[in-house]
Amino acid sequence: MIDLKSKLADPAVAQKFAIAFATNYLTPAFGARSKSEIDILVFASLVDAGALDATAPTYEIARAFNISPTRVRSLVFNWQLRATAQGDDLRSSLVEALSKTRFAKDGEYLTFGVESPLLREEVIARLKVKGVFPDATFAREIVRLRVDAFVEFLADIVDPETKESFIKRLTKDKQLPDTSFAALARNVLDKLGEKIAGEAGKAIGGAVVDGAKVVLTPAAAQVSGFITSLLTGKGNDAAKVVAWIEV
Repeated sequence: MIDLKSKLADPAVAQKFAIAFATNYLTPAFGARSKSEIDILVFASLVDAGALDATAPTYEIARAFNISPTRVRSLVFNWQLRATAQGDDLRSSLVEALSKTRFAKDGEYLTFGVESPLLREEVIARLKVKGVFPDATFAREIVRLRVDAFVEFLADIVDPETKESFIKRLTKDKQLPDTSFAALARNVLDKLGEKIAGEAGKAIGGAVVDGAKVVLTPAAAQVSGFITSLLTGKGNDAAKVVAWIEV
């Protein structure tokens, strides 16, 4: 858990925080900032001083500040907007975040979590440009969208070398009508969906509820493994999933 008091007990950290806060609070003039802007300034100063990790889980930050997770998400989002320069390409950050999450497939839909408010909005914005409006109402960190839409999004952020190795591995011994990255990725995800649907009657979105735990079925784990392999530049590993589902 985050212990801000212990962090600020370090003279070096406390000094950095004080300098960062005072410098920005006096700009443009003492007392000119609103309450919400001061809250964001305190948050940013703690991050700058090394007393707070802005990428920590929302719940941990909420406990450290004794505020609601909703307020934490707002603070983090506003800090991210200010800390990220306009025009910055967030694809690498998206790849890193998505490669650490788990994906569940439920029929024609994929569900995945993105805790970072900025990256979540980046995903939604990129999809809207394509005319896709994902279901993001279930939970603040959860995004649910059709497989076709996700594959188009995936094609935008996966590097060309990974896509090429994936395509070569799948087309080496097979005669396939459409050898584009999007078509092949969609085919694998569709087949995995069939595998999930056929594995167990209790499977919901690739998960089985076991007491208080949600346990990924083997097929659901393959969905996450397949997508993560592509995101981390392992096109050949992604292609190996095909042997498992016996396409």
